[in-house]
Amino acid sequence: MSSPGDPWDPQRQYRGFNAFQQPQQGFEPPRGKKRGWLIFAVSLGAVVLIGAMSAVLVFGLRSQQAGSQPPDPAPATTSSAEPVVSGWHVVAVPKRHAAYDVPPDWEVDPNPESVHAVGPPEDAVTLTGVSHQQLGFCPGDDNSFRAMAGASARLGPDNTAVAGEAIGRFIGHAFTRDGVAPLVEQSPPEQLRLSGGLPATRINARVALPAPAGCDARSVAVTAVATNSDGKSSVVFVAAADQDVPGAVTPETLNAIGGSLRPR
Repeated sequence: MSSPGDPWDPQRQYRGFNAFQQPQQGFEPPRGKKRGWLIFAVSLGAVVLIGAMSAVLVFGLRSQQAGSQPPDPAPATTSSAEPVVSGWHVVAVPKRHAAYDVPPDWEVDPNPESVHAVGPPEDAVTLTGVSHQQLGFCPGDDNSFRAMAGASARLGPDNTAVAGEAIGRFIGHAFTRDGVAPLVEQSPPEQLRLSGGLPATRINARVALPAPAGCDARSVAVTAVATNSDGKSSVVFVAAADQDVPGAVTPETLNAIGGSLRPR
């Protein structure tokens, strides 16, 4: 899967942590269909216009680069960068000028610009800088996984609204089976500080699938962290992991992964 191209206009760069609206553009679909809990809804070979579905919000450049070309995208795993969590790997999200850490047994998409989507094209949740745990666990499906993480940007008046909208939309698209919505137990919004003191809102959820199919687990933990609101939109990090399965990623580990989100 190739990159959708660079949406940056050099004349629209901003200092600090700011946002601007993304012009309409196409993206390449994800690599395939998973038999486990997350099903990508965009067919292979399709190119879909997302348009203004979400804002392009980035962890801004705090330097004098307001009118200059943006830096070259960094690799998905940045070996020279220091993780916030000791012993973990750094995952870059160039589209958001962000990074986060994952445990050493996670695998990182070699192209951090690859767009992974869940839901119908007109309402999809799209993520870049994606990483997985237990990739290929489901027999016969190399694209299956037990856990995943990635970052996007969503419209909303504040971090709490964005986190709530993002986690609800993600859960609804990812875990509805044959029109039957999952059972969701959701935590109240939690205010926290990320690396460097950035304010953020985290919402956790426990999802139960009434009728799991294929390699579905019966229960999934999901977390969403939204930060950097400018009153219009926020960067949002989403991670999810099958529960009550061998080698399951715990909710505490998901929170540590989301809590490592930072500007880069």
